[in-house]
Amino acid sequence: MPSCPSGHHSTATDFCDTCGLRLQAYSPSPPPQPYRPPPPTSPFPPQAPPRTPAPRRPSAAPRGGPCPECTTSRTGRFCEECGYDFASQPDSPVRRHSGPGEAPAAAQWRAVITADPAYYQYMVDQGMLDPAQISFPAMNRQRRVNLRGDRLHIGRRSASRGFTPEIDLGGPGGDPAVSHIHAILVAGPDGTWAIVDPGSTNGTMINGTANTIPRKVEVPLNDSDRIYVGAWTVIIVQKG
Repeated sequence: MPSCPSGHHSTATDFCDTCGLRLQAYSPSPPPQPYRPPPPTSPFPPQAPPRTPAPRRPSAAPRGGPCPECTTSRTGRFCEECGYDFASQPDSPVRRHSGPGEAPAAAQWRAVITADPAYYQYMVDQGMLDPAQISFPAMNRQRRVNLRGDRLHIGRRSASRGFTPEIDLGGPGGDPAVSHIHAILVAGPDGTWAIVDPGSTNGTMINGTANTIPRKVEVPLNDSDRIYVGAWTVIIVQKG
């Protein structure tokens, strides 16, 4: 039944007979809820769950060590004694060796080796050799070597070391100013070639005689480049 907001008893159903206020519809109040104490709180702040440590990656094997060819202590990429290229080790990412049975690269390269009288005269004029001690060879025999494999050594055979380079410039009538390991021709993964001087005595020059190439640095080669070593030797690399 509607009731007066002020608590008056009214016989009317819309406005109070006593004060004239609009009567309000009766709505029973909800029963009181029993008291429930709050849950106990911890005096310590919540902690994050322990983190699982990430698995440790195995440490890489230490690089270096003696040369596998002559046991000389390693000081760089190339062995100071025999010219061994440490990048040729199986675990090295520097260069991938071609395995047996793999198809050769499409481009074929060769080296043409001969004695250059102009280069010899330049060395004499620069005072870098004595013509009375080292004379230009009477027999100028040209030879060709196909460039195959991953690397070819340029130098002179050493009986004491048991080493013979793929391009041997020594022997009877050979170039005496060439070091035993004078330079190394290195194959690239794209079929190109580069040359490295691992530390020769007289240096290596390309397409001229003004400056030697930096040592222990791969220098890319192009078709018909001329490599000068020793007292008179020129090596012309040819593609195709």
